[in-house]
Amino acid sequence: MDLKKIFDKISKQNSLLELDLKNKTVLTEAATGPYFVTPFIAAMAGAEVVAFVKDSKYGKADDVIRMNENIRDKYFKNLRLVFTDKIEEKVLRESDVITNSGHLRPLDKRMLSKVKADCVIPLMYEAWEYRETDIDLEFCKERNIKVGATNERHSGVEVFKYLGDMAIKLILDSGLSLYRNKFVLICNNDFGPFISNTLSKVCENIGVIDVHERKDLYIKIKEVDFIGDFPEIIIPDKYRDADGIIFTAYPFDKSWIGSEDSDISVDKLLKEFNDPFLLRFAGDVDTKSLTSAGIKFYPEEVKSGHMGILPSDIGFDPVVKLQSGGLKAAQLMMERKTDYRNESLVELMS
Repeated sequence: MDLKKIFDKISKQNSLLELDLKNKTVLTEAATGPYFVTPFIAAMAGAEVVAFVKDSKYGKADDVIRMNENIRDKYFKNLRLVFTDKIEEKVLRESDVITNSGHLRPLDKRMLSKVKADCVIPLMYEAWEYRETDIDLEFCKERNIKVGATNERHSGVEVFKYLGDMAIKLILDSGLSLYRNKFVLICNNDFGPFISNTLSKVCENIGVIDVHERKDLYIKIKEVDFIGDFPEIIIPDKYRDADGIIFTAYPFDKSWIGSEDSDISVDKLLKEFNDPFLLRFAGDVDTKSLTSAGIKFYPEEVKSGHMGILPSDIGFDPVVKLQSGGLKAAQLMMERKTDYRNESLVELMS
């Protein structure tokens, strides 16, 4: 990875959002891959940063700390940026911002009871994506700790514009091609129009099943056909031999496809498609039922409640935008604001 280019992108994004965390203490995570940028974004915005890491499938904590310290010492010896595998109570008491990041989760009562009342917690996603397992929201309300979701569609963030790229990556990784091929998108959330808009430019046709309220968003897109209201699956002849079925449904941790009592049964897929191949963008499915029915799916393993394709899978750009947007949401909460440049960027949840 070209670190100089990545840090140039961070600098430009911080300037675009006027991200200012001077005289603030931020507790966040240290990570590998594209998510390594989070503590650097905060530190480059002036914060004193403590970045916590623990052993995970992505690497040993000691190795992650060493990697990040080497990057810091090579490029930013002046940054107030500490990497650690321990969270001291003093850090919790002094933190102005605690990010809802993987290594810190769950932000539960045990941890939150030690933070100060004016600490703010930005969710690095939109409000409708909230997961109860991430953070004890009720306790935050009791303590008046501000929790805010990030508007990923804000013109200074625009993370949703990458959803189509993520769908393309998912399709290609599954072994399929896009050119001259047809796909069906089964969806019940706000991802759908963004995915369809991008795919329509590179595929032959996209057939969409989504909630009826979003129908008008699809009929404006060339090469896209709205073919039904979610979760009813009635596939016209044109799409019965679709090369892939892109599936994205919220809540992400609900099993949507499975036996007869599921919202969408495997028998229904077999009836409506000649050779169904399920591409798991988001939303749990019963893989045992799919396997028993002989329905192919990709990826084979997705942790419950998690997406089958992540922004980080397509590179650094969406991660830089998302994490800087989340930190801007924190800045706004500390300033008792929700808008940036006359556009809502944070939705308060407590």
